[in-house]
Amino acid sequence: MTQNTLTTHVQTALTALETLLEQLSGNDIPLDASAPEQIADRSPEDALQDDLQARFILHAADRGVVVALDPDWVSLFSEAMFGEEMAPDAEGALDLMQEVSSQGFGTVQSTLAEEGLTLPEVQFDAAAPGQPPPALDGAAWLVPFTAQRDGGELDGFALLPDGEETAEPDRPAQQAATESAQSSGASGGGAPSSGDDSESVEVSPAAFSELGDEEIGGDGESGTFELLADVDLEVRVELGRRELPLADVLKLTSGSVVELEKMVGEPLSVYANGRLIAEGEAVVIDEQFGVRITNLASEGSREKAFF
Repeated sequence: MTQNTLTTHVQTALTALETLLEQLSGNDIPLDASAPEQIADRSPEDALQDDLQARFILHAADRGVVVALDPDWVSLFSEAMFGEEMAPDAEGALDLMQEVSSQGFGTVQSTLAEEGLTLPEVQFDAAAPGQPPPALDGAAWLVPFTAQRDGGELDGFALLPDGEETAEPDRPAQQAATESAQSSGASGGGAPSSGDDSESVEVSPAAFSELGDEEIGGDGESGTFELLADVDLEVRVELGRRELPLADVLKLTSGSVVELEKMVGEPLSVYANGRLIAEGEAVVIDEQFGVRITNLASEGSREKAFF
């Protein structure tokens, strides 16, 4: 893998991770990476081992992939996922880093797959600072990176293998695999592809008759509706709605106030089986809440609640 190709994939991965951090924390956390450099050019290698031992390590030993993070990354990840900072030596910090590695790799894997680069499944192990660093067998590239956040800059680096791409960047992986299989079959190195000597199969589109417009007959008391008289419907009254980022939901505590989008005086929405059937106002019946219907939805909408 050339340096330029690796740089392109690294920038794509960082963009995907920026999006993930923003979704988790609700804040913009810029990530930046330096140009990849060959590990063989780094001298002495003992200095690299010292750097690894001073950081949290996320590694996949069988793939030659290692990610080394400054201990202060723990506070960034914990604030993003839980809404509060966690100390690097706190109980659960190692589990947090392993969970982040799983989510982060899944995001990078999906993003690069859209670019035609298929990454193998990887299971990361985590090691805390001070623990023996993993062996660097298979790692060929060193990629330093940083994250900007309030209060300073966080740094880290990744060690990546010099692997070959499983598909060209401008073609989907599945297309590349198909072409490879066809090429193999043509050269006699694998199972033969479909040829003139294979049995011909006629394929034609399926044809269905028109079903016509949807109609519901009867007056609600006779006809087919009699069969539905004992059917239970879930009726739900909605006071209002509000969309919140995951970070804000995790920050909710006893006494927190969630402001709804509905204004004071607006009617409540009444749903049956998830369909809007009426609007009304809140009332109190003895010691229970109730709703007085003030406006009905169209008859067709109410009928659709049965289906």
